[in-house]
Amino acid sequence: MDFRERVLTALEIEESDRVPTHIIALDANNVDKVLGKPEINDFQLVELMKQQYPDNYAEKLTEGLAALETEIFSRIVEASIKLGFDATQIGIVPLTFRNDKEFIDPWGRIWEIRNNEGNIFPFYREGLITSPEVWEEWNKPDAETLAEEWHEFTSEIYNKYKDKIFVMGTNDFLGVFESTWQSMGIVEFSRQLLKNPSYIQKRFEFQTDLICELIKASFDAGVEVWTDSEDLAYKSGTMMRPEDMRKLLLPCFKKLTKTAHDHGGKCILHSDGNLMGVLDLIVEAGFDGLHSLDPVAGMDLAKIKQQVGNKICLLGNIDVEYILSKGSQKEVEAAVKKAIEIAGPGGGYMVSSTNIHPAVRPENLRWMVETTKKYGVYPIGRGG
Repeated sequence: MDFRERVLTALEIEESDRVPTHIIALDANNVDKVLGKPEINDFQLVELMKQQYPDNYAEKLTEGLAALETEIFSRIVEASIKLGFDATQIGIVPLTFRNDKEFIDPWGRIWEIRNNEGNIFPFYREGLITSPEVWEEWNKPDAETLAEEWHEFTSEIYNKYKDKIFVMGTNDFLGVFESTWQSMGIVEFSRQLLKNPSYIQKRFEFQTDLICELIKASFDAGVEVWTDSEDLAYKSGTMMRPEDMRKLLLPCFKKLTKTAHDHGGKCILHSDGNLMGVLDLIVEAGFDGLHSLDPVAGMDLAKIKQQVGNKICLLGNIDVEYILSKGSQKEVEAAVKKAIEIAGPGGGYMVSSTNIHPAVRPENLRWMVETTKKYGVYPIGRGG
């Protein structure tokens, strides 16, 4: 089998030739270590633009952001190929430079511009939508315009790399839940959820409709799988009560998955944190896969496999706090072998890091891939 057949077979909860390997978008620091640093880094570019356009450098930087993000994600995909992964994912972030220290996005979120060894890293700081009245007056993102940009971005990268790696689309930073609460801040979001749930529902529905347009644009560009990035939980459990999730988020998730399915594709949910209490809700929503499964957050892979492993493809469970950041080769191999032994039988599992961050080491990722290729051969137990 090739990587495409391998990934799609896993999403059908069936056994292929071996367990596939998947990585969410590599951190730029990891990419530089794999491919080498570019001739000019992000912060050097900002300084050049400040010198050339001292009065309107932020505007000029924003005008060139789409091209910059296309280059960034092209390098991410190239590094993923070089590390040997079967699948990765791409998705632009519609940011606007306010100055050389901050971004703002169309949802009213302020992002600090942090320096990740020369690479710009957007770090969420606060939301500006402080009331329903502010939202009503807000200049909201236009779904059609964003979908056109998304299609152009996705087409360029997908067509360039489709024969080398399985490219998925994703709405990283734009999820229904994440973009809504972050645009308000968690205190305001919680207050409105308690006192004015119809407003939260309205916000969720707005974002859902927008993401559906992005899904359509991505599938029209050629991709076959969409990852809905949400981050719904802490290590202690979900950020919303399960009953509120069922009432307000479940209909939105069903609409997202239906959009993907109606276009002949699959839909994966990514969320950090402990989702043990809402696994059945995630299956009911129609998701074909669930990513992260972070053992550090209490996601028990054996229990998950037993409870929903015949209904949804499982991706992840390889820890980034220690195993992929500080772990030895033997420790990486042990973690990967254990995950394969638990979740691999019967199909429906992809080895993947639970997330990514600058401290993750490329050599650990390479060990993860190599171990999967050795011990993930079906039937499980006969590899190597």
